[in-house]
Amino acid sequence: MLLEVLVLGLVLSADSFSAALAMGSRPFTKNDALKFALSSGGAELIATLVGFLAGSHIISMISSIDHWIAFGLLAAVAIHMAMEGIEGLRHPHKEAEEVDFHSFTKVLIVSFATSLDAFGVGVTLGVANKPIIPFLASIGLWAFVATLVGLYLAKRLSDKMGPIFTLVAAAILGFLSIQMLKI
Repeated sequence: MLLEVLVLGLVLSADSFSAALAMGSRPFTKNDALKFALSSGGAELIATLVGFLAGSHIISMISSIDHWIAFGLLAAVAIHMAMEGIEGLRHPHKEAEEVDFHSFTKVLIVSFATSLDAFGVGVTLGVANKPIIPFLASIGLWAFVATLVGLYLAKRLSDKMGPIFTLVAAAILGFLSIQMLKI
């Protein structure tokens, strides 16, 4: 289970990493980086918890098909992430041009926009009746770290690394969705 917890947290951090790569192309201070990382990690954690609470309440009604629901949700998240990665490869400068790093309100918006996938995963965890605390810790911590790494790597890496990382993460999440059918 530890590997599942760590991998899921890492996979969900792809959007945080990609957003940080885009935002890192603008000037930022250490304080800005910390605020963004806390916002990103917190948003991922909150979205996962809300999804989990929603998912755990419906488990008794759908226990005979819960593995199909988990598969569908994870597959949808994987497809969404793959589409984001492909769009990022097609238009590598589009996201960076649209983000204004100077506003904390915009940092919060980006943080919550990139955490929508975590909501779907949270529902899946609730439906699968998984212990939520380890997943929350992993997801929040990975998003925090990925945001910091993304910001600081943005100055050194090309814009294509964010979309490639998102595509790899989508493939891993797709694999995890298929694993749900074997439960």
